[in-house]
Amino acid sequence: MVAVSPSQPQPIEVGAPSSLAPSARARSTEVGAAPAHPLELKKGRGKGARPTVHVVAAADDEPSASEWGSLLSDLSRGASAGPSEVEWRVHDKTHLEFAIDYPFELQEKRAYTWEAFFFVPESFRLQQTTYDKKQIYDDLLSYVRLAIPEVAFDTIAEACSAHRCDSEAVGKLRSSIQAARGTQDAEPASKNAVRRLRVFACVVRSSGLSAQRRMLAMLEEPASASEAARAVLAFLNLAQQTSAGYRALVLDAEAWELPSEVRVALRWVDEDLSLFLETLHATASVRMQQRTSDPTQPNELAARLAADAVTEARYRRDRSYPSVGSDAATGREIEHIEFRRHVLKRFTSSVLWLKHEVRDRSSWVMHTLYAFAAAVAMTFAVFATLHAAEMQRYFALSVGLLIVSYAVKDRMKAILQQAFTRWADRRFPDRNWTIIDEERATEVGVVEERAGFRAFMKLPPAVLTVRRMTREHALEEHARPETVLWHQKKVIVEPRKEGQLPSPMMTEIFRLNLGPWLAHTDDPNRTITFADPEHGVVCSANARRVYNLNVIYALTTPGVEAQWKRIRVVVSRKGIERIDPIAL
Repeated sequence: MVAVSPSQPQPIEVGAPSSLAPSARARSTEVGAAPAHPLELKKGRGKGARPTVHVVAAADDEPSASEWGSLLSDLSRGASAGPSEVEWRVHDKTHLEFAIDYPFELQEKRAYTWEAFFFVPESFRLQQTTYDKKQIYDDLLSYVRLAIPEVAFDTIAEACSAHRCDSEAVGKLRSSIQAARGTQDAEPASKNAVRRLRVFACVVRSSGLSAQRRMLAMLEEPASASEAARAVLAFLNLAQQTSAGYRALVLDAEAWELPSEVRVALRWVDEDLSLFLETLHATASVRMQQRTSDPTQPNELAARLAADAVTEARYRRDRSYPSVGSDAATGREIEHIEFRRHVLKRFTSSVLWLKHEVRDRSSWVMHTLYAFAAAVAMTFAVFATLHAAEMQRYFALSVGLLIVSYAVKDRMKAILQQAFTRWADRRFPDRNWTIIDEERATEVGVVEERAGFRAFMKLPPAVLTVRRMTREHALEEHARPETVLWHQKKVIVEPRKEGQLPSPMMTEIFRLNLGPWLAHTDDPNRTITFADPEHGVVCSANARRVYNLNVIYALTTPGVEAQWKRIRVVVSRKGIERIDPIAL
């Protein structure tokens, strides 16, 4: 007797947790990640879906400064990570994102070489004839920014509480704003004050997020109730000191004669910091409540964190800021809050953005080579025409010679241009970059970029060794043939000079669009039939069709041997499923 037993496919979380791809919960602690309140939208349909309450704030939600302790803390990607560390993550279903850091030197230029080999299954049909360099660069977008200066959260809190945001740790914010008194919009003093306000917001966001993650990591370890309470209360105390110091500055500045752009920037940064602290406390409270052995029972520390999130929301309500949530908020109202948060975050974080001017390879070289190819072809055509003129008495023969000479001239020009293009590909970059800090009118660095396809057997031996380390036998290269897409960048960054933002490094964020790569993949689900030898039955099941996209990469400096690393990106026709690290 034959039994058929269909099985259900197991759901796979996109961007599943790994050492390289943070989990959805970890990403929810990023500033600007919805929701900003300890509430999340229900997974119901329709625009009328209401938020779901996760944590109820403690009854005593007016914190007293005297009952808090003090502790330490530390953007999430510090210079201490080292230049070889590359962070990979899933941006969305079709975009793979990776961030590369280029630390600055204080006295001299520093050079880096980024090189990556993407091993793509041949079934994707990516070939040099179907996927040219323009398409490669269209699908590989790059964003460049300065990294945020590393300042510990307790240092910021101390500077704001003791000096009302007027120490070196926070860029002498009060002094900068006072220097703008009596000036007009767009004057140097006014622009400098606005810039320092935006940098201050970025520094607080970076250090606060690092402090929150350290607190949560500390609570992951076995700890007594008193130790956990001290860690949470110390973190909340630092956040309160920072916000109180800045808000004292905002109140003082209301009596000063300031340009309108400085007044607006003060309020916008105030609202942005309040939203950030609310998100920081709210997401931490949800995480702590979820770790409770019985999630239905109240967690005192989670409630304490939620209370401070509520305090921030009430502060914005009292200041008439348009970014206050509600447990009865409609879908459209939630959209407005997220839109407002996004606008504020872009206003502050754009102070770190860098502009890159991209030029195609040395055009004068290619024009010279193409002109030489045309000259050679024309020389042949003129020589053939002169000979045809001598044969005018043989009219048909001379006409035939002219036609043949024109055809040869045309093909000669095309063949020479192709040969010169291949020669230039080996000696000149595809694109040259100049990276500029528009906010401070300075040049940050220059880049040479190359990309293209490489023959599998002609890859560097070290790269082939890393690729083959997970294969059982060389025959797998015939069973699973791959196309190799290569990308290289040579980066030279300028030293940080006195008077510039003391950024530890330049960070480049790549976003690779895999959507066009997946156009020729198979249906992600198909039914297969197999026999179970143990129970003597035949079964059918839905089999998921996935593909492995292997990436081998290295970031090196001159004189240092490349340390190749590898990840595996698992994709299906529906998009990216997960990122798997490969231990070497």
